[in-house]
Amino acid sequence: MLHFIKYNAIGIINTLITLAVVWVLHQWLDWNKEISNFLGFVAGGINSYLMNRIWNFKSENRKRTEIVRFIIVFLPSYALNLVTLEGCTYLLENASWLESFSAWISQFMKPTYFANIVANGVYVVVSFLLYKKWVFRK
Repeated sequence: MLHFIKYNAIGIINTLITLAVVWVLHQWLDWNKEISNFLGFVAGGINSYLMNRIWNFKSENRKRTEIVRFIIVFLPSYALNLVTLEGCTYLLENASWLESFSAWISQFMKPTYFANIVANGVYVVVSFLLYKKWVFRK
């Protein structure tokens, strides 16, 4: 349970890093949502690996093996994130039953940025399970 609590604390920091990078690139600089999302996840991913290795799991495993496993987990987790991002974006832009929500959320942020937030939640759950069970196992 302690690992999950620490993971969530790290996850909050990673999420803030990821969303801050996406906010700057997509919301302010108007970069493409997929590129902004990817670069945000790379920044959050680097922080995630370092903090989980050092603080959460206190891993003494070989770094090379862990990094390869981390990347193997990161890629499908990110792919699921991207599918969620694209699906949410599609719904927010095309589903008539979400028109009023999209109009409301547009007062605060781009609907595509909101889709990033939803997709990030999916990534957190999937990646935690895989990191705990495989990447940082003792």
